[in-house]
Amino acid sequence: MKFANVPGNRKSIAKLIRSVQEERIAHSQLFSGPEGSGGLLLALAYSSFLNCSNRIENTGDDDIPMDSCGECPSCRKIDKLEHPDLHFLFPIVKAEKKELSREFFNEWREYIKQRNGIVSLNSWYNHIKVENKQGIISVKDINDILGRLNYKNFEAKVKVIIIWLAEKIQYAAAPKILKTLEEPADNTLFILISENQNQILPTILSRVQITKTTRPNIQESFSYLSKRYNDLKEESLYDAIYYSEGNVSKALEYLTDTEEILRYGELFIRWMRNCFGMNASEIVNFGDDFSKLGREKQKYFFQFSADRLSKSYHMEGNIGNINFYNENDKTFFEKFSSYIPAEKFPDLLEKLNEAAFHIERNGNPKIIISDLSFDIGRILRKPA
Repeated sequence: MKFANVPGNRKSIAKLIRSVQEERIAHSQLFSGPEGSGGLLLALAYSSFLNCSNRIENTGDDDIPMDSCGECPSCRKIDKLEHPDLHFLFPIVKAEKKELSREFFNEWREYIKQRNGIVSLNSWYNHIKVENKQGIISVKDINDILGRLNYKNFEAKVKVIIIWLAEKIQYAAAPKILKTLEEPADNTLFILISENQNQILPTILSRVQITKTTRPNIQESFSYLSKRYNDLKEESLYDAIYYSEGNVSKALEYLTDTEEILRYGELFIRWMRNCFGMNASEIVNFGDDFSKLGREKQKYFFQFSADRLSKSYHMEGNIGNINFYNENDKTFFEKFSSYIPAEKFPDLLEKLNEAAFHIERNGNPKIIISDLSFDIGRILRKPA
């Protein structure tokens, strides 16, 4: 994995390279940025660069002065996720007597390869078939990785522990890792990756050096996708990019699982019609279907709905170009957008965020979606 493989983020890459050149490597770092900004891919590229035995200069990219070679034994092993000194922690759920990240490693490696390192929580949960459970990084997982730090490095100059979605560290597990983040073992690097930095405990944030990751622009996204989907027409790639609004993870979902996206789109349209109609029996029926989705998919649906309401708001205000899945989708939103003027949009988002909060805390999904449906209906019907 090379820096050249990371979409965008050239300023962050240059900062990491300088820290290595100047031998000012912080041993506990946080890569913080929104979903689809490539935090995991950047962490893997940084791990390769630190341990590469034949770094190259004059890469041909003015924004990347140095890069790993991609060919030495260390680079090859990290690229295949087979390096003995590269460790991962990530959110999991207990399944078939498996309760540690390393016991899910085969699924994790397969998932990373399928996604070319561009990951999202929802797609990971889909991969391991999470139903109505929420993934965490548990106390046992933290204890397990701390135990492995007692062993000397097998091959690497720098042992790397990547914690993907550090905000999922269980509250009781956080104190166990604080001392290690503050004073890790020699030649050991912790890289925490977060999409919601404000959900990480301040005691953890105070012990890490923060590097911001950002979503790539249109051309950076196109360059990344065209290398991996060179059999697709440019039009299809740009459709995916415009739909995803810079979120490369969503662009991948658009290209690889369009049917799933269409299902969520149809569900959203049905829901908005039920909300506006405020028909109690239809809302109850929708609540039955919603409760069958499973908790993580329910949370994803709220996120998806927030994106669609945002598009409606932008359409109503003539803000930017809006792209849709198909003509039916477009027709609905051309009419629906008139109900989302600027003064209603914040109230709708607040209600969605409230509902997502209660779902996160294991509230009753049928009650939550029913109450939310009536709240949204009242907001939509309220005169502008």
